[in-house]
Amino acid sequence: MKIKISLFVFSLFFALSANAQHQQERLALDELDKTLANQQSYMTQKEQQLDSLKDALNNKRLDLSQKFDLNFSLGESYKLFITDSALKYLDKSLLLADTLKNKDYQVRIRIAQAEVLAISGMYKEASAYFSEINRNNVVPELLPAYYNCGRQIYSYLTTFVQNQNYAHQYALLEMQYRDSLLSVLPSYTTAYKLYEAETLFNQADYSKSKIVLQELLQNVASNSNLYARTAFTLALIYQREGEMDKYATYLAYSAMADVKASVKENAALQYLALYLYEKGDLKRAYRYIKYSLDDAIFCNARLRTLEISAILPVIDASYQQRLNSQHRQLVIFLFVVSILAIFLFASLFWIYSQMKKLSLARRKLKQANHIKEEYIGHFLSLCSLYIEKLDSFRHTVNRKIMAGQTEELLRMTKSSSFAGIGQKDFYANFDNAFLQLYPDFVEQFNQLLQPDERFILKTGELLNTEMRIYAIIRLGIDDSAKIANFLHYSINTIYTYRNKVKNKAIDRENFELEVMKIGAIE
Repeated sequence: MKIKISLFVFSLFFALSANAQHQQERLALDELDKTLANQQSYMTQKEQQLDSLKDALNNKRLDLSQKFDLNFSLGESYKLFITDSALKYLDKSLLLADTLKNKDYQVRIRIAQAEVLAISGMYKEASAYFSEINRNNVVPELLPAYYNCGRQIYSYLTTFVQNQNYAHQYALLEMQYRDSLLSVLPSYTTAYKLYEAETLFNQADYSKSKIVLQELLQNVASNSNLYARTAFTLALIYQREGEMDKYATYLAYSAMADVKASVKENAALQYLALYLYEKGDLKRAYRYIKYSLDDAIFCNARLRTLEISAILPVIDASYQQRLNSQHRQLVIFLFVVSILAIFLFASLFWIYSQMKKLSLARRKLKQANHIKEEYIGHFLSLCSLYIEKLDSFRHTVNRKIMAGQTEELLRMTKSSSFAGIGQKDFYANFDNAFLQLYPDFVEQFNQLLQPDERFILKTGELLNTEMRIYAIIRLGIDDSAKIANFLHYSINTIYTYRNKVKNKAIDRENFELEVMKIGAIE
């Protein structure tokens, strides 16, 4: 049980630690992106520093030694920025040194020139310049620069040559010059600590090397080339140990320091681009390798240009392939979205048409309800009227019987005038109710007839018999038998009237359908 708990705790700790390292890498890359975005501002600061030295050099009161110092400072400032400009100012310094006949100045310039030639990839010329320097003529103050120049030349040659035997010989010479450099540097200096850490790294003593480098990072400015070199060496240690998250993190730190210091001769960014390419982050890899190539060309650092030229086509091909794939996906996505948009618009159109139909149905239903309400009101009014008439007739009958006037009563009931009066009232009520619902019925009905066959109503007449028949049809009663019963006519009479009116119609076949549209909601 205790073993299981221990394993669980260990696994949890390992997972949390791995996640923290991944988070640190992401944060470092995000910070590097921000730094690269501000690259121009750092270059502006660098150019302002150079302009300040140039302005000082224009002072006519300067003596030759002061001019030498300013030209040499400009050469050193341009060394990792633009090598051509560095050589120009170093050449001017050499002329001044020759004029002054100062051998120490001459040695210092030769060392600086050899170093700049090595940075620019002119290894044969750099080796020739370096070989011309007599070790015995180098004063102790210049020995660190002398040994560092030898170390740097053979470091470049180790990386540059393709033959492994020569590479091994150059690596041995690089270590010898580093050892010599350590012998002349004070042990308390940051430069000593950096080269000590590099020596420990070459001896595969990674633990001690990391301790020295981590301490060094705490004591140097994060915008200096020394910080960049320290972080780069630390990254290489983590690569050897297989801690790739930390490898990428410290490469990012190194690249940021180079950008802030406007160091165009750098390696961290191209190493980071290759790591991200292998990891699958093609977008960043492509962007970083382009930055590296631009820096190498700007500085005229030929070794870096050659290294990047070997990597760039591979990353570029993969990046273009990724872009093409994303483009195809985008085209497919747009096609799918277009199809969905068409379906959406079609659905919206269908919904809109259905809503219109629903709205129309509601309006028709509302109209039908209104018609029903009107007719119920008229029906109730008519029923009330006939109840009153029946009650009055009952009183009359009762009174006649009580008075013994049976013959007069018999004569009243046999007369057709009584029924005629009632039917006339019914027609008047029907006409009035119908025209309240369809006030334009007479006019629209006549529009369906031929001009010379249109009806002209008599004074006080609301509807004539023909119109009344079609008014009932408009209300939905199409059966002639029902119409005859409703109007107290024979079926033949109704047929006759209907056919008579149809014969007067402009469109005989569709006449009754057109009548049904009178007053309808469109």
